[in-house]
Amino acid sequence: MEHVKEKKVSMGIATAAMLALAAVLIGGFVVLKISTHVVFILAIIAIGIIALISGFNKTDLQEFFVEGCKSAVLVALILMTVGTVIGSWIISGIVPTIIYYGLEILSPKVFLVVGFFICCIISFFVGSSYSAIATLGVAFMGIGLGLNINPGLTAGMVVSGAIFGDKMSPFSDTTNLSPAVAGTDIFRHINSMLYTTVPAMILTAVGYTIIGFSIDGNAMDTSVIDAINGTLEAHFTISPILLIVPLLTIVLALLKMPPLIALLLSAIAGTIAAFIFQGGHYDYQEILNALGNGFSIDSGNSDVDRLLNRGGVMGMMSTVSLALLALGLGEMLQKMGVLSVMLQKMEMFIRSPRSLVLTTLATCLVTTVLTASQYIAILLPGQVMKNAYTKQGVQKRVLSRTLEDGGTIFTFLIPWSTTGIFVSGVLGVEVLEYVPYAFLAILCPLIAVFYACTGIAIFKETEELQEKDA
Repeated sequence: MEHVKEKKVSMGIATAAMLALAAVLIGGFVVLKISTHVVFILAIIAIGIIALISGFNKTDLQEFFVEGCKSAVLVALILMTVGTVIGSWIISGIVPTIIYYGLEILSPKVFLVVGFFICCIISFFVGSSYSAIATLGVAFMGIGLGLNINPGLTAGMVVSGAIFGDKMSPFSDTTNLSPAVAGTDIFRHINSMLYTTVPAMILTAVGYTIIGFSIDGNAMDTSVIDAINGTLEAHFTISPILLIVPLLTIVLALLKMPPLIALLLSAIAGTIAAFIFQGGHYDYQEILNALGNGFSIDSGNSDVDRLLNRGGVMGMMSTVSLALLALGLGEMLQKMGVLSVMLQKMEMFIRSPRSLVLTTLATCLVTTVLTASQYIAILLPGQVMKNAYTKQGVQKRVLSRTLEDGGTIFTFLIPWSTTGIFVSGVLGVEVLEYVPYAFLAILCPLIAVFYACTGIAIFKETEELQEKDA
């Protein structure tokens, strides 16, 4: 089989494969609006047909796809463990406690900057930008309207905060997916993202603080916030002691504990906390089942229900199956030689680490525009660019960071992307209305471009070897 795997398609076949892929993805996502999983299956079938025409046999295709699935095993295990962490942290009252105390500190003059940080915190610990937008985002939109704040500005603040968690949280699917595709581990990936995300977060906070000076001091209608916190108090024991568990997770990360083990320990700690603090609210079956099936509640408050009804191993299986399909497809393209052939043409633009990062960002943008999918905008550029980073002697954590600065973020800025459609539908604000105020979404790619042009935070492989020797 080895001689077959070395076979490469021609530039014409590679171009036909990419055009077929684009046609299926655009047709599936934009025109037919069908399930992401179905679109990937159709894409795999289309690429498989082209592979058969090109001389590969059915056994080759099966081997290629299975090989790609093997590379997804670790990320699948991590995602399932993340599900247990989310379920345990919700039923233990950890997530409700963070939400409760975060909402308590709101005041009119600092609405934008505090709202931004609250969205950052909640999206980080929940690990989902969608959940933060669909719950707190809706509440903040109502408050902003009561304060006569431009809806686009409020929506931009919510999106900026939600993106922070989507990028930085170890519980986020994209934060796990990007290092898996790039070939690095999650903690090195998060460490690398600090270089673009932290400056962007600081500048974003400064921007919202300055804008906040123009907001008058009229009394803020906090009925929505009061309703959320009242519901949380009725169904959970709220205690600052519960925050010890998130602190434990941070300590494990600093100690460079393997991600799978660190997350598993966090889930165990959350479960123990649930038995100690929430025994009066939930029995042992509900607590333990939250690890597998996630947390479920009918509190009478739709905002609280949308935020908390999630998690568990089963809650992550959709993402796990998507990772298997996507990485299997990527491996087919790789083994057929489609990606290497396309990369050879792209290499005329890649003469330095600077052009490497800029090309990665451009590839993420084009992929987002063509496919409207956040996952594909991470997976395909990651597969295409991985070898180029090795050739340039640049660490894979730079690639994983750039995939997030591009692939994760651009979907919030494109009106016809699945993410843009979701945000617009939930917040009731058109994408082009909130984009000018989504400072974090704008700043992260710009900072990435600045680093590429100056060489800042473009880590070389020699530096990694020196760190290991030390």
